[in-house]
Amino acid sequence: MTKFEESLMKEVQQYWEKNKGKPQGVMKTGGVHRKVTVEKKFGLNDLAEKYNMTTGQARRILYVKGKEKKD
Repeated sequence: MTKFEESLMKEVQQYWEKNKGKPQGVMKTGGVHRKVTVEKKFGLNDLAEKYNMTTGQARRILYVKGKEKKD
């Protein structure tokens, strides 16, 4: 497993709390018969992409390491 510095973990957690669920834009999707407009929200994949890590690493920082700090 990859070890992360405390400063990076804190920065990632703060960025997540500030931006999770915020709209990022409108995306048009659909098939042959129906077009649907979907509002894209900031999610775990976006966080991982921003900090150049995998989604598993981002999830571990947020949920596993975050809970260890609270205990």
